[in-house]
Amino acid sequence: MDELLTILQSRKNISMPELSEALHMSEALIYARLERYEQLGYVKRVVETTGGGCSGSCGNCKGCGTHRPEWRPSVYWTMGERLK
Repeated sequence: MDELLTILQSRKNISMPELSEALHMSEALIYARLERYEQLGYVKRVVETTGGGCSGSCGNCKGCGTHRPEWRPSVYWTMGERLK
């Protein structure tokens, strides 16, 4: 199995910068691969638009790095039907 999918299966939360460092790949290339894996059903993109942004209750989430006052939707990837 692809190393990107292995990392996604083994970690609950991982940011794009962390993936980039772990895989020694650009974030743009990782994003393109995630989009392709989504088409194949391996992953599913989730866009969180409720709550007006970060609530500060992310636990170990490292997705945003800081709690920012401006609102932006959170985007993350979950396992698709082919990996469940």
